[in-house]
Amino acid sequence: MFGALHVAVPPPDGALIAFAREFTPRSESLGPAEALLDLHGLGRVWRTPQELAGALLGAAHARGWATLSVALAGSRVAALVAARGREGLTVIPPGQEAATLAPLPLELLDLEQERRDLFRRWGLRTLGDLAALPARGLAERLGVEGARLRRLCRGEDEAPLVPTRPAETFESTLELEWPIDGLEPLSFLLARVLEPLCAHLKERGRRAAGIELDLGLVDGRRHRRALRPAAPSAEARTWRTLLLLDLEAHPPDEAIQAFTVRAEPTPARTVQFSLLDPAQPSPERLAETMARLDQWTSAGRGGAPALLDTHRPGAFVMETFAPGPLAASAAVAAVVTGPPGPRLAVRAFRPPLPARVVLTGGVPTFVSAGEIRGEVVDRAGPWRASGDWWDEAWSREEWDVALSAGGLYRIFHDRLRESWFVEGELD
Repeated sequence: MFGALHVAVPPPDGALIAFAREFTPRSESLGPAEALLDLHGLGRVWRTPQELAGALLGAAHARGWATLSVALAGSRVAALVAARGREGLTVIPPGQEAATLAPLPLELLDLEQERRDLFRRWGLRTLGDLAALPARGLAERLGVEGARLRRLCRGEDEAPLVPTRPAETFESTLELEWPIDGLEPLSFLLARVLEPLCAHLKERGRRAAGIELDLGLVDGRRHRRALRPAAPSAEARTWRTLLLLDLEAHPPDEAIQAFTVRAEPTPARTVQFSLLDPAQPSPERLAETMARLDQWTSAGRGGAPALLDTHRPGAFVMETFAPGPLAASAAVAAVVTGPPGPRLAVRAFRPPLPARVVLTGGVPTFVSAGEIRGEVVDRAGPWRASGDWWDEAWSREEWDVALSAGGLYRIFHDRLRESWFVEGELD
């Protein structure tokens, strides 16, 4: 026995299928206004189909659904079409599906407009008109679709009922009797929440692509953190490590009264590694390593260098590494390569090499800095610059020199410290 529910005024999305699951978990949603129920095995609670249908209709009226139609039949298609075409309660006895559906209009079937116009030209108005046509003739004119429509008009099922799975939520909440302050007690409590949550993910063949931690603070505010590593995982130890590392960098400013952990599920992916390739680290260990590196370099010590808008030589900051599009890179490369010609590049020494420079008439004549040593045979400069007196004052005098031992170097005189340095070699 199958049941069908049809509401002329659709309730909120998901309300009808939730109502059907109150009677049986084997319920299929066909949209916000229709649902199918597999009622087999409910005879111990409701002795007759009429009692069961009455219980469905009464529960719907209690919710204020006055336009709900309920139909019970031996096939799912017969119950669905009857619920669409008849108001109130309909119970179709076994074997009477075709006779009950015969006077109902063809518009109750999910037909395309072209097919409806064709049947109208043939003079077909009801389901009985179409069911009375010979099956061979319909198949010759409409193909497989003709035979299928004839079976539907006779109330014959061609597919089983497929229950609609309820939306799964992977979430766990823990209310604390006493507030906690610090990451050490939170680490212990996170393990209690993450272990059953990850076990549930594994049972459903899922992994967590991301984790959201929602901390309820004692002053009523919320402290939320969301993590999304490169590889999904269902390992509680990995997620606990990642959450603790993130909270060390972004700690809450009040004690914690409650917390909720939500997982974003994703299907588990099986990877087959080659026996000939070297062993690779597991995604979980790799995610932990990347999180630790991010924590160590979070204070402006990791990323990509970016020059500051200043005349101070070598001034830069570390920003997030975000390479530009390939097309732009290719265009820049074309500009850089440009027409062939002589070019100079400075291979900077980090840090600059302390040097001893001999001056004659105010110009350098001898340079000594470790292995770099020789008389100055040619020079260019000086280039003087200074600035940032309000923050970190600097003043320098630069020279490009060629030494007798070979090599071109850039040297500078720090005028504030009265020291000489070799900044780099010119290639």
